[in-house]
Amino acid sequence: MASAGILASALTQYNGAVLDVRKLLFDAILEPDSLGKLCKIMPRQKHGEKLGLIGEFGLVGKAAQGCNPTYGTDAISARELEWDIKPWGIYEKICYEDLETTLLTYLLNKKTNIGDLTSGEIYAQYVAGIVYPRLKVAIEKMLIRFAWFGDKNADTNTNGGNLKDTVDKDYFTLIDGFWKRLITIATATPAVRTTIAANAETTNAGQKAAIATAGVATGIFDSLIANASPVLRAASNKVIYCTLALKDALDADIRNNNKGSDLQWESIFAGIQEATYNGITLRAVPIFDEIIDSYYNVDTSGTSSRYLPYRAVFTTDDNLLVGLESDSEVEDVQIFYNPETEINTIKAKDKVGTLIRQNNLVSVAY
Repeated sequence: MASAGILASALTQYNGAVLDVRKLLFDAILEPDSLGKLCKIMPRQKHGEKLGLIGEFGLVGKAAQGCNPTYGTDAISARELEWDIKPWGIYEKICYEDLETTLLTYLLNKKTNIGDLTSGEIYAQYVAGIVYPRLKVAIEKMLIRFAWFGDKNADTNTNGGNLKDTVDKDYFTLIDGFWKRLITIATATPAVRTTIAANAETTNAGQKAAIATAGVATGIFDSLIANASPVLRAASNKVIYCTLALKDALDADIRNNNKGSDLQWESIFAGIQEATYNGITLRAVPIFDEIIDSYYNVDTSGTSSRYLPYRAVFTTDDNLLVGLESDSEVEDVQIFYNPETEINTIKAKDKVGTLIRQNNLVSVAY
């Protein structure tokens, strides 16, 4: 039985190097931080519940009518959106026997309690000190994957989809995420789409060469802004989210082709970099690239071009909504010990769904 969190063969008991769990170092990974930095979190939402939205009056005001005027019946517009919130679950199990041949054997409880990982030093140093922190990061990445890349119809290349054949589609099909919803909006309203021709190249090298052509990257962002509605362009909290690959192309285009002053990027959280482009907040999100590079290919060769590595959305920071049933992103991770089976189980559960509040507050490039 493989143990959750640490591979038994990776940390041997007498490896001559590591003898203290507290001296273990975490490998560098891309930590996504909070989903709330990339959308608006709405806690305590339920599947099927309605989200009511108030609009504005239509046209009002005509020539004055004098006495006994005709009164109109104009009303403020209103509409409803419905949450499609689905449950997710994480279930892992650990048997103490998997840890006896590893460095962790020194932390195990003694005698009859040896199987219990919910107390003592094995809990403090292994479960609380190693498993929980890494599981928290994994859950945060999972929520970003669902919220942005979820697609109920996702499938592998062989079955006509865009996921690599080595990827289990069930990691993507729970809900429809923002990219799926944004592409649906752009398909229905082509005027809000900026087509990135580099995405259609059939090799990685071709994609990179095409996006590096002089004027291409700046043209994409200029078109993204120009295609936006006046309401979006006038919004005080407007923002552009893009892949790191598209950000790098923009930097190179500005720097190499005299397209203006270099953007001044600032790392604001978890690798996300922020700058201002034409007066609009621009955020490059590395977790987008990690997901695309790790799980998406255009065809079954596995070595072909990536699926839409260059993409961006111009919107407001409260237009992309994620509904959770709980009060926070990582609400509750629990560990249980069963003395009869001597198995420790770790589980976490919640529900998640997405909505786009106003379709006229998006402009998309892909």
